[in-house]
Amino acid sequence: MSFTGMTLRDTAFQKIKMSIVNGEWEGGTFLSEKWLSEHLQMSKTPIRSALDRLEMMGLVKLMPNQGFVVQEISLKKIMDIYELRLSLETFAVSHLTGKMDRDFFAKLDANLVKQAEAVKQEDIVGYVELDREFHEVIIAGLSNEEYADAMSRIQDKFLMAVRTTFYKNKKRLWGSLNEHKQIRDALEGEDAAWTVQLIRNHIEFVKQIML
Repeated sequence: MSFTGMTLRDTAFQKIKMSIVNGEWEGGTFLSEKWLSEHLQMSKTPIRSALDRLEMMGLVKLMPNQGFVVQEISLKKIMDIYELRLSLETFAVSHLTGKMDRDFFAKLDANLVKQAEAVKQEDIVGYVELDREFHEVIIAGLSNEEYADAMSRIQDKFLMAVRTTFYKNKKRLWGSLNEHKQIRDALEGEDAAWTVQLIRNHIEFVKQIML
């Protein structure tokens, strides 16, 4: 991700969030403002702003007299997120199948090319980000800010779980990529029920691994 043009607050937020989502800082890791300020070479003001935003998202938690700690996500929370994402995406593809333009598919195709390269290199961190982008493009197709905001709020926690499944089984990268290709092709077709089934299977597969 390029940080060019971002404010210091946004840069701090994105860098800390990426380190959490990508697994550099696991659940339970303490993050002091002083250490983060030195690590990111920024003043404490943008660091504190970033931590406050991350706390609102549920990625970190303020511990009295200790500072912030990376939030550990419970299995129940992960399952709740899966259910919400399943609802969002099945609704989206049921309305988008057979109705999208070339620009929509150009975005998906460009993303899939990058996904394939990440899979070949077994770049799990890179693939997780591309996975996020693929599904966000689909939700964005609804042109509904509320749906896009809801998806954005759950994506980071969802991808923390997805990353774990890829580290457990790198072959899953190929399976995920192939499922994305099938979903893309189904969206271009006319059978909305088939697209819904594909997206449901795609999300349910990861859910079952986590159980």
